[in-house]
Amino acid sequence: MIRAVSRALAIFDAFDEQHLSLSLQEIGERIAMPKATTFRLVNSLERGGFLVRLDNQQYCLSLKMVRLAGLVKSTIGIREVSRPVMIAVAKQTGETVTVNALSGHERICIDVIDTPSPLMTIVRPGEHLPLLHGATGKALLAYRTPEELDAIIKASPGGDRIDRKSLDEELKLVRERGYALTSGQRVQGITAIGVPLRDMKEEVHHSLALTGPSIRMDPRIEEFAQIMLAAGAEISSRLGSILSSRTIPHE
Repeated sequence: MIRAVSRALAIFDAFDEQHLSLSLQEIGERIAMPKATTFRLVNSLERGGFLVRLDNQQYCLSLKMVRLAGLVKSTIGIREVSRPVMIAVAKQTGETVTVNALSGHERICIDVIDTPSPLMTIVRPGEHLPLLHGATGKALLAYRTPEELDAIIKASPGGDRIDRKSLDEELKLVRERGYALTSGQRVQGITAIGVPLRDMKEEVHHSLALTGPSIRMDPRIEEFAQIMLAAGAEISSRLGSILSSRTIPHE
């Protein structure tokens, strides 16, 4: 993205429900942008009608943003939003990429970008799978309430054999580092990395996963984890997440 455009768009992300109006200094601090650059871009956005300067010299989003929001295609879904990023990840890694949705006490695969590499693993769109095993499900489980987690464990095959303390510790680690990592947990010889996808309410109802033979995945785990974190942040930003958009560097 062109540097000036990226920085201008970052200014919009400085605003949220707790920060409906901001001073120039506050805008710059919230998006880590130099004061001179913030001043120049804010003035440009004000002249363009996207920001309004208030009597107290703070700025807020204009009603022009409401008009533009109303033009967002109502039928756009997670598949359309995520597919370009999935294709890019598949090209970078050479492995299978899927996007999945929470569906009751299970997860459902919505879309797949398969790899032409040998020893690939095939996951079919529409396939329903349990949440308790595999990085894809763990990336969703990590953001469930304790009550929801209890219900999922109770309804899942083999749930009565789950060590709740160990599971809680594993899910806490997922939240801390931002991704789930499993090897041979659901399918022997398969390693997977799953990242949560946040929506405009900062809720997690979808996950993105990278899956492949352990013999190929394991030597590149650190590299692939960073690719997946960036991909998850980009898709989440497109879904309206402000928290995720702030993790994408603005050149």
